[in-house]
Formats: sequence, C-alpha cells, structure tokens
Amino acid sequence: MGRPTPVLKLVTALALALVAGGLLFAGATGAAPMRGHRSAPERVTFKPRIGHAMGLAPRLGFPELVTGANEPVVYHGGVVMRNVTLHTIFWAPPGYHFDGPPSGTTLGYEALIKQFLADVAHDSSDPHNAFSTLVQYHDGHGPGSTRIAYDPVSDSIDLSSPYPPRERQCASPASIATCITDLQLERQVDRVIGSDHRSARGLRNIWFIVLPPDVDTCIAPGQCATTAFAGYHSEFDLGHGPTIYVPIPDPLVEFTPPPGSDPEGNPEAESTIDTMAHETEEAITDPYGTGWMDPNGLEVADKCESGGEQGTPLGFAPDGSPYNQVINGHEYFFQDMWSNAAQGCVQGSDATGSPLPLHTVFLRQFSPFVSGSLGVHKRVSVTVNLIRAGEVVAAARTGTRADGQWGPVKLRSRRGVAHAVGDDREGVAVAYGGTHPTADVIATGDGGNPFTESGYTGWFDLDHGFAVGARGIALGPCGQTGVLSLRVGAKLTEPPAQLCSTEAGAALIPTGRLGPAMRLTMSSEDNRAESLLEPNGALVKLTVSLGEPLSVPTANDGRLLFLPTGFPQCTALLREQSVRCTGLVPGAHYRLGHRRARAGLDGTISVRGLGLRGGDALALVNSAGRRLTTLHVAHLRVHIIGRQTRIASGTCQPGDFYGPPLSKAPVSDQVGDGVFGRGRVCPADGSATGLPSDDIAQTDDFSGGQTVVAVPLIRSTAPIDDETLFGPFVASAQTGLPGPHGSVAARGVPVALTITRAASRRSVFHVINVDTARGVNVPALAPGQYLAHWLLHDANGDTRALTTRFVDEP
Repeated sequence: MGRPTPVLKLVTALALALVAGGLLFAGATGAAPMRGHRSAPERVTFKPRIGHAMGLAPRLGFPELVTGANEPVVYHGGVVMRNVTLHTIFWAPPGYHFDGPPSGTTLGYEALIKQFLADVAHDSSDPHNAFSTLVQYHDGHGPGSTRIAYDPVSDSIDLSSPYPPRERQCASPASIATCITDLQLERQVDRVIGSDHRSARGLRNIWFIVLPPDVDTCIAPGQCATTAFAGYHSEFDLGHGPTIYVPIPDPLVEFTPPPGSDPEGNPEAESTIDTMAHETEEAITDPYGTGWMDPNGLEVADKCESGGEQGTPLGFAPDGSPYNQVINGHEYFFQDMWSNAAQGCVQGSDATGSPLPLHTVFLRQFSPFVSGSLGVHKRVSVTVNLIRAGEVVAAARTGTRADGQWGPVKLRSRRGVAHAVGDDREGVAVAYGGTHPTADVIATGDGGNPFTESGYTGWFDLDHGFAVGARGIALGPCGQTGVLSLRVGAKLTEPPAQLCSTEAGAALIPTGRLGPAMRLTMSSEDNRAESLLEPNGALVKLTVSLGEPLSVPTANDGRLLFLPTGFPQCTALLREQSVRCTGLVPGAHYRLGHRRARAGLDGTISVRGLGLRGGDALALVNSAGRRLTTLHVAHLRVHIIGRQTRIASGTCQPGDFYGPPLSKAPVSDQVGDGVFGRGRVCPADGSATGLPSDDIAQTDDFSGGQTVVAVPLIRSTAPIDDETLFGPFVASAQTGLPGPHGSVAARGVPVALTITRAASRRSVFHVINVDTARGVNVPALAPGQYLAHWLLHDANGDTRALTTRFVDEP
C-alpha cells in the first residue's frame, strides 16, 4: 500500500469525529489522523482493461506483476452470472489448424481444452477447486453460483468460415500475417449464435472464440495478443441481445510454453487452460464491468495473476510437473482465485458469505438534498457532512425509517445557508448511529480513470462524457466500473453497458427525436466509499443533467472517440457587469434573467446590463422553456493594495470553493491520487482577507459556474513616485489589465486622488477621478513632502489602492 496523503488522513479524522460524537461541523482535531480512503497501492504495471475489454490476462511468458494484492474486491452495483453454460468456437479456416497431441499419450490442443471445460462442469459444485469462490460474489438478486454446464459435443463448434480479407484486418505488431479485430470476432460469434437464439445469449452463457497459431487479434492499434494480453472477456449487443464472449488467442503467437507446468502433458493447451480459468471466473463475477473488482479495476483473477500465485502443489505428474487442481479426476495447474473471505488467493474455498447488501447514498449534482438506504430494515441516526478542503462546510442530521431508507435531507452551513454537491474536489461523509462503527467517506475525485475502469467516475467525467444528437446519445466510457443509466424524460433507455462497443469504449443509444425541451439525465451507481475503515464500501449513485442536442462542447476530452456536446455553464464577470454562458446550441435563442440573447457559432452568449449583485440567481432558459442552469452570483468584493498577491480585505461566499471550477478531467493512474481535497474555500466568516489575488473567482456549487472579479491595475501615475514638482501640476492616472498581444483592457476605471502632507493625515487636495484624457489641475502646494493616495474603484465596488511620494518645491 502507498503512504496515506494528508488529505486522506484528514478526511478519516472528520469521519471518526462524526462517529465518535455524531458531531455536525466536526473539526480535524476530533480524532487521530488516520487514513480514510485507501491510498494508492504501488504503481500498477499491468492495466487489467482496455476500453470495454475486461479482465485481461497478461501475456503468457511475460509475467506482469499486479500489485495491491491485499485490496479486497468490492461490489460495484451490477449483476453476476448464475447457472452458466460455456460454449467454445474453434475458428480455423482451411490452411489453419489447432495443434495435435505432443505425444501418443496426451491429448491435442482442442481436445484437452474440451476435457478441461467438461471437467469444470462435472465438478462445478465441488468446494475444493478454484471455481468454488464464485458463491462469495453476490448481487442484488442473491448469492453467486458455481453451477457451470458444458457438453463438448453440443456446446462446441469447429468453424471453418474464412477470416476477413487481409485489407480489412488489423496490423499485427509482431507482423503476423493474419490479424482479426475485436469487432470481427464479435460479428463471428453473433453469426454462429444466430438471430433466433436469444436463449443462448445473456447472463446464462459464455462464448469462447478460440484462435489457432499464426493468428493475432487486436482490441485497439498496438493493443494485441502479441503485445498486451493472453485473453479477455467482454460483452456485445449487435442487435440480437447482449452476449458475453471471451477471445482466446493461441499462446504460440506470444511464446513457446516450456514444459514444467503441464501435468496433462500439453504445455500449449495448458497455458490456454490457465487463461480460460482466469476469464471464466471473471466473466461470471463481472460480466458487464459493473460487478466485483478492487478500486483499481483488478478483478478476482487479475489479483492472483502475478508470479507464485498457483498455490501449494497437491502433487506431481509422472513428468514431474506440479498440479494444484484435481477436477473430475484430472490434474491441472493454473492460477488461484481471489477470496474476500480469506483476503487472499486460494485454490478452493467453502466460504459463502457476502457483505451485501451495502449502504446506498443518492447524490444529484448541484442539489443540496441527499438521501440513502441502509439496505436493511433498521432505525438508526444518520449524519451527513459536506467536506471541502478539509473543512466541513455543511451538514444534515436525520434518521432512517423502518425500512432503512433515509432522507432526502438538506445540507446547510452553521448559519443555515444551503450548499449543493457536485464538485470532484469535495467529499461527503455519512455516519450512522447504533452499532455501525464507521462512516461512508465518499470522494468522487479521489483518483483513477474511468477509461481504464479503475478508480471512480466522478462528476466531471459524467458532465463531459456524452454527445446528444437529434435522435440518439453517445456515452463514454460505457465500460466504467459503475452501473450507467440514461433517462429520456421519465423513461429509462436500454442499459448503456449492454450497448457498449469494446473497441470504442462508447455506447450509441437510440432515443427517437430529441428536441430542446427534452430533459435528459444520466446516473452512475458505483462503489465510491471503499476505505480501510469500511473495506466493503458503499454504493453511491451520482445523477447529472445533460445539455441540449447538438450543443458546442465546453471541454474536449481526448480520451473520447467522439466529440461531446455542451455542458451549460455561466460566468458572472462583476467588473464588466456581464454574464457569459457556454455549452449552447449555435444560433439558438436563450433568456438569461430578464434579458434575451442568441448564441454565436461557438455556442456562447454574453449578456450585459443585468445590474449584478452578490446573491442574484440568474436562470438560463432555452427557447423551449427548459431551464438549463441557474447561476448564483457570489458575494465577492475585494480590496487590494498596489500589486500585492494577497487580498488586503473584502468579502467572499462562505463555504464555496475559492477559484474557478475544474476545467479538465481529474484523471490519475490509481485511487488515492486525485483532486479530492484540493482547492480552498471561503472561510465561514466570509472574509476574503489573505486569499490570493491572481485569480479572484468562486465556483457556484448550485451550477458549476463561477463569479469572477478582475480588479484593474493602476498602470501609471503623474506625479510618479519620488518626483519633484515646481508649483501647479496636472495629476493623472492610467488603469487597465493586460490583454492579448500587448493590448490593454479595462481602461478608464475611476481613480480618486487624495493628497496629504507626508507628516499629516490631513487632506490638502481631493478629486474623485484623475483617469481622464487631460488629467486634473492641482494648484501650487506649500513647499514640502507629500503623499498621493490613489484609489481605483470599479463598478462592483472592488478597489485597488496605491500610495506614492512627491516633493513640491517653490
């Protein structure tokens, strides 16, 4: 395990303080600084997923150590498979073949694979083999099942159909002449099953498509059997129903398996058997990528793939090869499987327990209301704290009803001001009374990457991971670890995970015609609360609203294979007394507050003359009357002295993030290395004193927009500092902010001038504005030293002060 970060320690301290006293607005001093979320394990060298291809078995002969072995696998809200029938397709057109027996006393490649799967089916209820761990992995429908069926006659097909033409094949990194893409494998499996056999699809069937030597296969450019994997499992739906499939390349495309791990006497086939055992276990426990895995995306077989994870040999075959499994009387040697009950890799297990049901917490972006469920019928107290930058800024307290449900409750600050959730930098801690000792600590921005199905899919990825078209919606990544759902109006669409493209990592969801009035919402339910204090975690459902069809994107994520559409956001520019909104439809008409505007080609409107003040709420409504967002203008007013980098005094919106919202995806390699805990907030007393002056802004937690203050500089003065004057003179000042290409913006902001004697505070001259074309005439002053006090004052009431010294001689 990696070392805990200070933020993680602080969050756990807050959670422990909640548990210890049920305290609202608990401070970090309420408990010893321990780790909250599990910090990142040592850097993972092998990625277990590529797009929607899951549970990749590492390349044979090139062991890739997978770290974090002590991390438990946790439930991510989806389904597991039960009572599964295995099917094999051995695809070898004329000119290709599967290898025969290495000797007269052993089975050939295809025959030994069939024997193994038939043996697994025969002993599927045996608690002593590796597949016995399947019963530990429950879902919402009940316990897992070890029951597996396979008949080598009726459930296996020898396929001689030709491979796709060379010009349509992938490019093998190892220059193997024949290379089949993942989509081509999907289409072949789909053709074999046919359009009229839905009973052979779905969660009761796994289809292995086995390739002969001299055939490479690729998921993406460069991500192939010869470079990245020995096998994987995934799911497709090409119009005939969801289908679970497992591509199995021949190990000879990677290396020649040596003897020594082949108790049945066929090293090539027994290398494949190891891969098939790996993928069978993982497909059953995580068929859609929403079942069981650890926080970094490692499934139950991935965690036991590193060297030395084959367990203690049960004996040795006549040729000296060890074996660790006896299945239907035959000896095999393959990897162990992860057992949560044993907290490690095992050869077999009779454990049946499961941590389900988990707690569930429901959060809607930009809403102050939180609700949830214990998962059991029980009455306990519930305390919810909203944490930003290590501080509890809002809280709520309630209790569960008889059925274990609670809320919705409204998050409020100590002063009664509501605060909404929806920023990846914040966290939510939910503590329960009674006998439950720990809190659910939820941090959507605590690291990971939904495009590799590790860590958490946070608010930002949900906001910018869709494209709304005129008659359909693209979602990505559709293979994220949580359960995605999409609503068009009040109606749920087909499950995005079942429409997910393995190669593209995106789901195309037909919806019918989508107009500007249609309300679209997307949810992702995932286990976002796994920690040392709560190793089983809790399910957290995040819900966001999608923007309009054909709107312009506000953030372009290079990981997506499609161009997303817009996420409506507005920015209040207090100096200019204007509001700018982005993520809109070019040429469309909108209403912001009481003003109307038309979006430009960049999907942006800019509205002036709103008389902006802190506390204003400006609704952005499209031409169909749909409210897209509501910007809450922050109470943000500052005073700066000279060019100081800190605000001398002023006010800000208590509890809200100080600074702009996130502008790029908060992606990292692993859990524990995200943006959670970053940033700073305006203090509870609303004082802006000491905050940085380089980027004066606050993020609106009710919309994701922002309020911005830009105080112009006093660029020059006359008289200049330490100037000597003689008699009457002209006083002037020039203001502005640096613009592009050396230009100057924000000119002509009023600057008041007050002149005092250097040794006295008494004013000898005052004028309300010297930033004029001709300046202001100052009469001759009595000889002596003077101080010129320049005070810039803009339309928002922000000020910048500057003091210079001059001497007036006779």
